[in-house]
Amino acid sequence: MKNSTKQENSRLDHLKKEYDILVIGGGITGANVLWDATLRGYNCLLVEKNDYASGTSQATSKLIHGGLRYLKNFELGLVRESLSERRYLAKISPHAVRPMGFIIPIRSLFQRIQLLLGMELYNLLSFDRNKEIDPDVQLPRYRWNSVAETIYKVLGLGRKSLKGSFQYYDYANPNPEKHTTEFILSAKEKGAHAFNYLSVTTLKRQNSGGYTVGLTDEITGKKILVSAKVVVNSAGPWADLIESMAGISAEKKLVRSKGIHAVVRNICGNECVVLSKRDGSHLFVIPWRGKTIIGTTDTAYEDDPDKFKVKQSEIVDLIDEVNHSFGFAKLTLKDVDYYYGGLRPLVEDPGSTEGTYSASRKSEIFHYEDEGFAGFFSALGGKYTTSRAVAESLVNAIDTYTKGKIDPCVTKFTPLLGGRYQNLKELVTEIQFKFPQVPGIKMDTLVRRYGSLTWKILSLKGLDTYRIPNGEMYYEDEVEYIVLNEDIHHLTDFYFRRSGVGTVGKVETSERTRLDKKIAKLLGWSADRLKEEAKKVDERYQWFVD
Repeated sequence: MKNSTKQENSRLDHLKKEYDILVIGGGITGANVLWDATLRGYNCLLVEKNDYASGTSQATSKLIHGGLRYLKNFELGLVRESLSERRYLAKISPHAVRPMGFIIPIRSLFQRIQLLLGMELYNLLSFDRNKEIDPDVQLPRYRWNSVAETIYKVLGLGRKSLKGSFQYYDYANPNPEKHTTEFILSAKEKGAHAFNYLSVTTLKRQNSGGYTVGLTDEITGKKILVSAKVVVNSAGPWADLIESMAGISAEKKLVRSKGIHAVVRNICGNECVVLSKRDGSHLFVIPWRGKTIIGTTDTAYEDDPDKFKVKQSEIVDLIDEVNHSFGFAKLTLKDVDYYYGGLRPLVEDPGSTEGTYSASRKSEIFHYEDEGFAGFFSALGGKYTTSRAVAESLVNAIDTYTKGKIDPCVTKFTPLLGGRYQNLKELVTEIQFKFPQVPGIKMDTLVRRYGSLTWKILSLKGLDTYRIPNGEMYYEDEVEYIVLNEDIHHLTDFYFRRSGVGTVGKVETSERTRLDKKIAKLLGWSADRLKEEAKKVDERYQWFVD
């Protein structure tokens, strides 16, 4: 990149030549593997060719859920695992989740009976959902809403043949990109090394065991070689390309499923509405930060994952489905404030003809020892909610390979950087005592965004505030903390992943200018560098420009 700063030129100075484990991919799976392996004492390096959580992990429906729809396929094990992992994530990162009601409209007696059985089973499988969980994020039992209650909660819902609705509860995850990064930053605090914008260009097995990996710094162009005893391929939709680079020919095929979402004006109130599309697949209408997220799609994608993009026609089709299924939405392209998409990596058995929507979301872990690549592991499939469990199983396999025994996994109860508190109210009381001059609204906002990290943020004593499109306030001290502590190298890192400021819509020009200048000053950018960075943010909204 042009105009690299002194800080960027020196960022690899502490990179070691040898590691126990090299993790390829900075999405939620790789982040959890790094966290787990670091806590078990391994000397780890994670590399990501773009920004952390810039692939599949940024393309979720912003939910941590148990997978109610998987009951339809009798995947009881997957549902139970998802519900257990939902609880663990709420335990180690309570600041990153919010209880959310999910409303399923009922339009026939048969559907009511069918869903009642599903609700009872879902409730049974989540019997321990609130065990050791902060009261602020505990989940209620499901309930039945009458027609009047349903309409009151979802005013825009179509009323034709409406019999009422079931309402169950899962978690919203307002910023999965930041949540993913927090696993990586938590591991770095414990001694791990991790770098975004550091790509793998060569990968060779050593005759003596282990692997030599060529890395290229996408910011400075610097090239470096490192060695690792174990390589973990958690590159998601790029996983098969990494395997090919190493010379591995896998029997099972990686299938990429394309999912897109759009952020529109608020059409659903405070509850998520679960609808059926005309093809029988599900559709979420999700309240999110004063707006609504609609999605998702699920179609096969066969092109190069680096060429992925969301087409305007796909957004139009998604809007049409919502207008057909929801009732009184009457959405148009003008209502779209932001859109995003990604590729889900699914594992397909040889000869399978199953579509991507029906394909299992189970994860699979491969150790290619029998193929002559001892110490090369791949984690394929899975979903955001179960990523911690995937990492536990994978590091268990690494333990068996390297030590001949399995050390205990501690990620079920070891909190992330922002999760180091037992009770939100007690945390607020303690922080208010230390910072009595901080206004209540700022205190509440920061604690719910950052949890126990609020201590460090408030110590910076920033004064400016920035208002973003949904009316939320961002504060100078939190901006400074993010920019200086969370591996920010581009404006897009800040706007679309760490803060999410840009994901609710275009920031008003004067606010953008102030915020851009603040970030540029903190990172030592020149005027030309800032102009270049701002252009990349603008390009993210380019098809919304008249």
